[in-house]
Formats: sequence, C-alpha cells, structure tokens
Amino acid sequence: MSASRSNPDTGRLSVQTVERLHRLLGGDAPTEQMILMFISARWQARNLFYLPAKVAAEAIARPWDFIHAAKNFQTTDLPF
Repeated sequence: MSASRSNPDTGRLSVQTVERLHRLLGGDAPTEQMILMFISARWQARNLFYLPAKVAAEAIARPWDFIHAAKNFQTTDLPF
C-alpha cells in the first residue's frame, strides 16, 4: 500500500485518494448514495475518508467491480 493513500496522523485516507475515488465512483446522486450506504454497512465507514486503505486500493484498481458490488448489495443486508 502506498504511503500516499492514507494519512498516518489520522488513519484516514488522504484527500488525494478520496478525490480519486470520488472521480471514479461518483457521477450521479443515486449511485453515490448506494456507495455510501454500502460502505457504511460493510465497513462502518461514515464516508470515503474512513474506507479502509486496502478497500480503497481495490476500488481504485477495479472501480466497476466496486460499483457493481454496491449496486448488488441487498438492502436486507443493512444492519438497521
């Protein structure tokens, strides 16, 4: 994992990594909302900054797979 992907002081992803993720995964509001619900339920992440660095690296490497997983995530899988 590249040191530039996460901030060692905060343990969160770097701003540059989050911006890159947003460009790759963003685009329209419904997709972004699905992704936020997906990362919240799966990794207890409040937003992209709190996504685990390894997951972020995989999402950057294969954005379509990440979006596909978020879209296929069943609402019944949500913990609430």
